[in-house]
This record gives sequence, C-alpha cells and structure tokens, in this order.
Amino acid sequence: MEKQNGSLHLNLTASAKENFFSDEEQVLFDFWFSLVVTNCLNVWSCLSNIINVIVFSKQGVKKGVNFTLLCLSYSDLMGALLTIIATAGLAGDGYIMSKRIDGKSIFIFFTWIGCIFVDLSTALTVFISIERCTCVTRPLHYNSSFLALHTRGIIVVIIVFLFANYLPLWTTLQFDEVFNRNTNSYVFVISFSGTNVQLQQCNDYFFCTCLASVALICVFVCAIIMYRALNKSSRVRQSTHTTTKKNNAQLTVLSTRERQVVKTVFLLACLYMVSATPRIWFCWAFVLDDVGGLYLLLIAFYNFISTTYGAFSFFIYYNFNSSYRTILFQIFLPTHRNKQ
Repeated sequence: MEKQNGSLHLNLTASAKENFFSDEEQVLFDFWFSLVVTNCLNVWSCLSNIINVIVFSKQGVKKGVNFTLLCLSYSDLMGALLTIIATAGLAGDGYIMSKRIDGKSIFIFFTWIGCIFVDLSTALTVFISIERCTCVTRPLHYNSSFLALHTRGIIVVIIVFLFANYLPLWTTLQFDEVFNRNTNSYVFVISFSGTNVQLQQCNDYFFCTCLASVALICVFVCAIIMYRALNKSSRVRQSTHTTTKKNNAQLTVLSTRERQVVKTVFLLACLYMVSATPRIWFCWAFVLDDVGGLYLLLIAFYNFISTTYGAFSFFIYYNFNSSYRTILFQIFLPTHRNKQ
C-alpha cells in the first residue's frame, strides 16, 4: 500500500522484498492455489449449493429448519460466485466500460463484497444450532417457542443488520486512476480513504474477530448439547424398560426425522468450527499487526477456507438426511426411484 492524496492505494510497483514471495513465486501461487485449487472448490460449491437450493425448495419451507438451510445454501452459493469473480482478478487486469481495472483491486473489492455472505453463513449456522438445541432440550415447548414462531423474521433481521454494517464500507471504497510504471499505462486502482480504513478496522475487530470468536464458542457449546442429546436419545431407545421410563422417554426420545435433523445440524456445526477457526486466526492477524506483504496471501487463504464450509455441506445433507436423498433421487434420478 502507498499513500497518495490522503488515501491508501495498492502499490502496483512493490519490490519483491516487500512481498512474501518473489515475483515468479507469486505468479505461480496465484495461478495454482487461487485460480486452480480454490476455484475448483468454488465451482463444486456453486454446483452443490444449486442442488441444495433445488432440494430444499422442493421440500418446502413451511418448517423453519428447511427455510434456514435454504437461506444458508443461497448464502454459500453467493459467497462461492463472488470468490470466483475475485480470483479472476489475479489472472490480470480487467475492463469495465472500456476502463482498465487493476486485477489485484478486483480481487480485493469482490473479496470484501463476499465477506458479507461469509458472515451471513456464520450467523445462520449459529441461529440453526441454537434453534436445534432448543428443540432437543425443550421438545414439548419448542413449537410454541419464540425461535420456532419467528424464524423468518429473525433471519430477515440478521440479513438487514449485516447489509447495514457493510454498506458504509462499500460506499467509502473508491477507484482512482493512477499510472502503472510496469505496463506504462493508466489503470484504475482501489483506494481506501481514512474513513474507510477506520471502518475496516472496526469491522475487523468487532465482527471478524470478536463476534466471530463468540459465534465459534456458541456453535461449539450447541454442538456438545446436540451430541449429548443424540446419545441420550439412543440410550433411551435401546432401553428395555420402556414402560417404567415412559415419562422420561417422552422428554428425551427424538423421532427418526428429528434425530436426522439434529445430526445434520450437529455435523454442520462441526464443519463450521473446522473452517472458521483458521479464518478467525487470519482476521486476528489483520487486527493485531500490519501484515504488509502478507495481505494478499492471507486473503487468498481466507477465500479458500471460507469456501470449504459451503462446498462440503452437500455431503452432510446427502449422507445424514434421508428426506434430502429421496427428493434428490426424485429430481435427478427418477429411474432410480422407479426401481425402488
């Protein structure tokens, strides 16, 4: 970064000493890791989440859990699409309305836009984890609980809150035309005003680190509760003293469908924890220290790790949700359904 006219610009002519890699190594890293490996994962994430959207829409969204999973699939789909657009900037400069845009600026700009969907997926995972915990701990009162009755309203509030948080960041970003000595031409490069830098620092600290850490702890606690509930339900089901434990069974035994839903959400929570932990470490690195030449490198790893959550959720739905599999076969493999 370099400062010009009170704003921070990307330094298009940074020497190799200011970067983590040499120029040749940076090109190889951008190509193989960001353009090939990350985008292979992104393409699969897009395809799998399109399938998720179709299946959950077919199942119907009257039940709150289906509506939340549908929103989660849309969020993961948008995150993967924006990451594909962002990484395309690493292949070179782009053109918008005959204006040449610096490739690294495209990478940073669309990564920032995609952050809202990473945060949305986090918020939805926390919400559905808490909602399932309420279901397994208070099954007789769940249908009349606030979470069950106001699922859609809560999700709308979450979405509005996140967009309201990121709107000032997006509106204070700007592109300035600067001269690139490497290409001997003028190019539009992203710039950060003092206001934008302060907003980024606040967002990194409160949302990407503090709230993300709280969300991780919350999901971890919910995962433990769901795991214990599943074990308790299994023990009650296997008990031979069902008559003497009738009252207890009514409170602890989950139906087959409920067990599948809880197991699905439990595994989603575990997958989220695996993908979120290193992402939070990267965010703390941004907050605690000037990462300098590591900035674009950390963003590349951030994009990759953020995509893993949406890319692997399909396998959880397929393996642990029989209703999901049934509808999937009905839509894409009708001959398989006829044979059964």
